[in-house]
Amino acid sequence: MNFIKEWIISSYNNSKLSIKSCIFITGNSGIGKTHAILNICNELDLFAIHINSYNCCSSKQLTDLLYKGFVSSLIQNLTNNTQKKIIIIDEFETLLSFDSTMNIQLLHFLNTNHKHIPIICISSNEIIKKLGEIKKLCMFYELPNLNDVEIHNILTTYKPSITFKESLEIIEQSNYNIKKCIQIVSNTYYNNIDDVCDITDLYAVDFNRNKFKQLITKDQWIIPLKFHENLIIELNNRIGLKANKYNFYKKFIYNFCYFDIIMMKNNEIAIDYFISSIYLLFNFKQKKNTSHNLNNFTKLLSYLSLQKKNNKIIYKLNIPNNHFSGNYHLSIINRKFIY
Repeated sequence: MNFIKEWIISSYNNSKLSIKSCIFITGNSGIGKTHAILNICNELDLFAIHINSYNCCSSKQLTDLLYKGFVSSLIQNLTNNTQKKIIIIDEFETLLSFDSTMNIQLLHFLNTNHKHIPIICISSNEIIKKLGEIKKLCMFYELPNLNDVEIHNILTTYKPSITFKESLEIIEQSNYNIKKCIQIVSNTYYNNIDDVCDITDLYAVDFNRNKFKQLITKDQWIIPLKFHENLIIELNNRIGLKANKYNFYKKFIYNFCYFDIIMMKNNEIAIDYFISSIYLLFNFKQKKNTSHNLNNFTKLLSYLSLQKKNNKIIYKLNIPNNHFSGNYHLSIINRKFIY
């Protein structure tokens, strides 16, 4: 950590943007890379500008966000904030997975005539070989895994009664992935083989918050998207006045937008908020002999769900840049109800 901190401090001695202005922080998935960088930024009292899969999905957007980050910040001007800026590009492997020219665009931007602002790119180790020319020019620093004692101390904050032996078993099971360790300890981790509950349970007769939370945690992006995409069909399978169904759907869309915004800040709170937003669905009783069909899942939704996954692009859609709100669910709302 001292190396990263010293790099940031010394980088402000540069007056012009260059290759030396950018460093890649790599490491295994889930070891706390982003958390560590944010802690350093807070310690140094820096104004961090975040770029990640929530607000960037193309090279064009990356360039636009970088440019805006380098010009005067409206927020800083309005609040008389004099903090030094730093740009954090998180999940670089995800950005590269749906636009393979991200690395080239970043390299081009580093060769522009802007004033210097340090740029930290956070990514997994696997991405290094795919970075092309930029990996020969920029500095790289691999963040090591936390040791067993450090992870155990973290887990005790979630489960005070956990023993060191139990922590070691969880650490080995998760391959030092802190996020998975925490999910296992808090009983919110489910792998793809785990069939504790099915997505159709979201349309069950009885509302069960804990069960829904376990389900959505499996995939906090794709499951809410599937739920929304099939909601109209589900409402038609329930008893109630059309006006009441319409009002529920209108309110759900409104809450769905807020859910998308909250997801940028805190996943746990967002999931709880989403579950609360579907509570009123259970006021409409199901018709007899109805079945739940979740096959209505469009290519556009599949494409957007990849923004949070480290997979290759399956669908390439020509969506105008100005139609993106920066949040995926909001983008879906815009396309479904404006056009």
